[in-house]
Amino acid sequence: MDRELKTSGTAPKPNDPPAAQRFNPWSPFTYKITPHITYGELTLNQEARRFTKQHQCDTALELCRFLERVRNEFGGKPIVITSGSRPEPINTQVGGAKNSEHTFNEPSKGAVDFYIEGASTYAVQEWCDYNWPYSVGYGAPKGFVHLGIRPGKPKVRWDY
Repeated sequence: MDRELKTSGTAPKPNDPPAAQRFNPWSPFTYKITPHITYGELTLNQEARRFTKQHQCDTALELCRFLERVRNEFGGKPIVITSGSRPEPINTQVGGAKNSEHTFNEPSKGAVDFYIEGASTYAVQEWCDYNWPYSVGYGAPKGFVHLGIRPGKPKVRWDY
């Protein structure tokens, strides 16, 4: 397994924990990326879905921080991640799109599909559409919202 130790190039924020305690590919699956989202939730607790590069963790952190905002907006109800990290060949095996954001295979590329227990998926999707500046896949008719980031961080919208 390729284990890269390079940093992402982003400077730590004043309240960030020391580097040894920051979210990294070798963090345990119980590690809380944000107060309500664990590493295990992004990987379905499967070693084959574990990140191998720090940039993947950095992108996941950005996504999870926004998911916390979504959670707060909808009364603190639990977020259920239905799909997070899907490296190849897993992405192909589950029928994921070619070059899916879920592969996290380059800097500033990653995605999560989720819903909020007890909240309208359409309302969550609409709020994300307005507040998330990157990719939103309109999956509400199928019971989820897709949040993603692509290299260059373009604003992208599409229907499933």
